[in-house]
Amino acid sequence: MCVNRYGTEYRRETVDFKAATDVLTSAPSMTLGRIAAAFGKDTHTITRARMEGENARRPPSHWQSGVAQLARDHAKELREYADELEKLATLLERR
Repeated sequence: MCVNRYGTEYRRETVDFKAATDVLTSAPSMTLGRIAAAFGKDTHTITRARMEGENARRPPSHWQSGVAQLARDHAKELREYADELEKLATLLERR
């Protein structure tokens, strides 16, 4: 059993779409709507792909690489936000 830095437990060999999107949406400002847009799907479709049972849908094709790319892009955005906040803090300290 593995635990990511957000406290979500998962089995490395059996990470499914729901587990992967749980990890992704635990990051600040990452939503199912954003995931849906990245895959060109409706939010409702992504929600149903995360479900189990007869009302569930299949995850988007190649979801593993898509989720990984979303995570990388989001990490880059968060680093850029952090850089901007550091610049702002420096400017405010000079006042």
